[in-house]
Amino acid sequence: MQLNVRAFTLTCGFFLGGTVAVVGGVGMFVPGYGQPVLDLFASLYPLYSADGMFVDWAIGVMLGVIDGLAGGFVFAWLYNCLARYFGD
Repeated sequence: MQLNVRAFTLTCGFFLGGTVAVVGGVGMFVPGYGQPVLDLFASLYPLYSADGMFVDWAIGVMLGVIDGLAGGFVFAWLYNCLARYFGD
C-alpha cells in the first residue's frame, strides 16, 4: 500500500500549523496556557518567540505549516520507497 504523498503532506502541514494556531491563539487570551508547548516551538523555530503577540502568532503558524509540510513529505516519500523495496 502506497501513501498519497500530496494528501499526507497537506495533512501534516495543516495539523502542525493548526496546533500552533490553536495553542498560540488561546495562549494570547489566557496567559500561561500551553506555555511549555509554545516554548518548545520557540526553541525549534528561530523567528518565533511565543510572546503572545499577533505577529508572533502568525509567524509561528506559518513556520508550523512549513515544518509540517516538509516533515510530511519526507515521511510519505520514505514510506513509499521502503514499501516498494520490501514489497507491499
